[in-house]
Amino acid sequence: MRGLWAVEEGRRRILVALVIPALLALAGTVALSALTINATGALSDNVRLTQDLVDGNVRTLSQVQRELLRLEAALEDGDPHPDRIDLARQLAGQRIQEGTLDYQGRTLGDTGLLDRSRALAADWRADLDPAVRAVVADPATLTHARQEQLAGQVRALELGYNSLVSEAEHVRKRDAAEANAATDHLVRNTRWLLGGLVFTLFALVGLVGGMVHVLYAARRAQLVQTARLRAARAQLQRHSVAVQTTDNLVVVTDADARIEWVNPAFTRHTGYTLAEVEGESPGELLTGPDTDQRTVAFMREKIAAREPFTSEVLNYDKAGEPYWIALEVRPIVDNDEVTGFVAVQTDITKRRATEDALRRAKETAEETADAKQRFLASMSHEIRTPLNAVLGLTELLLDTELAPEQRQYVQTAHQSGRHLLAIVNDILDFSALESGKVETESTSADVRETLADVCAMLQPKADRAGLTLTWEAPAEVPQLVCTDVTRFRQVLINLVSNGLKFTDTGGVRVVAAYRADDLPADADGLLGGRLVVEVHDTGMGIPADRLERIFSPFAQGDASTTRTHGGTGLGLAICTRIAARLGGALDVRSTPGVGSVFTISLPVRTCPVASAGAGTGTPARADAGHVVDGAGALAVLLAEDDPVNRMVALHMLRRLGVEADVATDGVEAVEATALRDYDVVLMDVNMPNLDGVGATRALRERGGRQPHVVALTANAAEGDREALLATGMDAYLSKPYTLADLERVLAAPRALVV
Repeated sequence: MRGLWAVEEGRRRILVALVIPALLALAGTVALSALTINATGALSDNVRLTQDLVDGNVRTLSQVQRELLRLEAALEDGDPHPDRIDLARQLAGQRIQEGTLDYQGRTLGDTGLLDRSRALAADWRADLDPAVRAVVADPATLTHARQEQLAGQVRALELGYNSLVSEAEHVRKRDAAEANAATDHLVRNTRWLLGGLVFTLFALVGLVGGMVHVLYAARRAQLVQTARLRAARAQLQRHSVAVQTTDNLVVVTDADARIEWVNPAFTRHTGYTLAEVEGESPGELLTGPDTDQRTVAFMREKIAAREPFTSEVLNYDKAGEPYWIALEVRPIVDNDEVTGFVAVQTDITKRRATEDALRRAKETAEETADAKQRFLASMSHEIRTPLNAVLGLTELLLDTELAPEQRQYVQTAHQSGRHLLAIVNDILDFSALESGKVETESTSADVRETLADVCAMLQPKADRAGLTLTWEAPAEVPQLVCTDVTRFRQVLINLVSNGLKFTDTGGVRVVAAYRADDLPADADGLLGGRLVVEVHDTGMGIPADRLERIFSPFAQGDASTTRTHGGTGLGLAICTRIAARLGGALDVRSTPGVGSVFTISLPVRTCPVASAGAGTGTPARADAGHVVDGAGALAVLLAEDDPVNRMVALHMLRRLGVEADVATDGVEAVEATALRDYDVVLMDVNMPNLDGVGATRALRERGGRQPHVVALTANAAEGDREALLATGMDAYLSKPYTLADLERVLAAPRALVV
């Protein structure tokens, strides 16, 4: 019994060992079968969905028929209405266009049917659509016979589409039947698979786990891919909305740069519809007579090279109106091959118009400034010429025996002339600074020497007013700085002169300081810094509400000061602009009844000691002869065409002990220098027959022993001196000049070996 029981127990164990794996395999097979059935059902659903899509796509051609029938009805109407006909034409044209798109080839299932659809569309565009457009544009041409003719053409086209739809339906049914048969075959095979799976339970036991894992992984991958597709679809929808609603003009072309698609903004802006521009070249369609052909050539080169580019070009819309665009073109690359281009165009017409207006305004302003400068220079010349005689003669008179009353009259006339000269100089300086034609230079300047010179120059004025005038420069102020010393002196003279003019008691004090920047030495070992000079006065002061306006042209702290002290009100405006040109600033602080402090701050560099006085010496002439010991021993030629100025110059020369020869124009001056060796030629610049520049050039070109040529001119605008010296003249004397000025230019040749 025990043996039997043991055998039975063993059998049960074997049975359990076999049944449990079998049950597990069966469960797996059933699960797999269920998944297979589900997949088959999904396939059937896909077949139905595909069939529905096919129906929907074929429906497009049916809609073409429907719209053509509507157009036919509109044409056959007893009282045809142009708007109704045009609407039917547009709807039919839209559906016909959709029937030619590439995806219809998949819908029709036959490339020949797609070619027929496109041929019908071509017939529509070539014949029927223009004919309908014509009667819409001119309803009077829509006679009864014309109605019947057009309706017949539409009917014939509709019959063509009817035949096309019928054949497409036949193809669709054939393809659907084949798909259904394939699906049924798959379902039957799946069922046989279930039967076969029952007989292969033991073989599939080892595969169940792996298949479940694969299915799970596939499901996960499917979910991930679905999520990605949904995100991509959403992004494409957003991009589509952006392209449709943007104000930028978007054009998509094929690889040959022929238009395939444009967005609504393009149509709104240019007036061209997609149907009108499809297949056209943007460069040929949109360019016009004023389009820059170099830009067009550049764009064509980039297109041919398949390279992206940006450009600005003048285009023309459908009405022939020009407009500017900023163009950005990028190639469309698919599998390393350029299949087309996307062009994004931004209308910049207003920007270009603004730029043109600004450029014209700038040119006009520059022309106005030049005209003003020329006018001022001309007026300066016309004023200086007689003023030279007035100041010269009054200066000569003051050097003679005069009665006290006569001397007072002459002094008044002389001072009035000097005042007029100062006004002219101020106006010229201000005009040159305002037009930006003042050039500055960086030269070595001795700060203490400059302050001393300015104060020494104005000390007589301070003495006459009973005022003190002092200056101070602490030890930290460098001896030499690099700045435009001429302009620096001009500002100091103006500030100190103003301080003396508006001070009744006390005096003026000039204080210099140096503020070094906290920077390391530059490549030359020179440290940057700022030179600060304060001009303190104990004058009337300036009210707080007038501090800003005193730096404006023709403005003063108080209108009454013009009557009391005189002046143009240009001095501080000139100083402010000079300070700005030198990279600095001019400020003021003032207390009415106490005084004012004007501060000029200039960026400077400390200069090497070796540069001190560089360029101040007078070069010796190469054609040396003998040393001139005094002005009276000089041989001088005066070339001056104006008889009054000639008389003044000759009298001044006689006061200096010089008897000069005279030439009345440039030709006589050249001839005179050929007959006699002159040490100095006082050459008026503006003379008849041959001016002073031409005469000087003739002297230099002739060679030989050369005189010291001094330019006499009433032109005193910025740059006149440099321009004259560049022509070969040696010195420059601006009219009106004084006896001291004339003595100074005659003293220069004394150190020359001539």
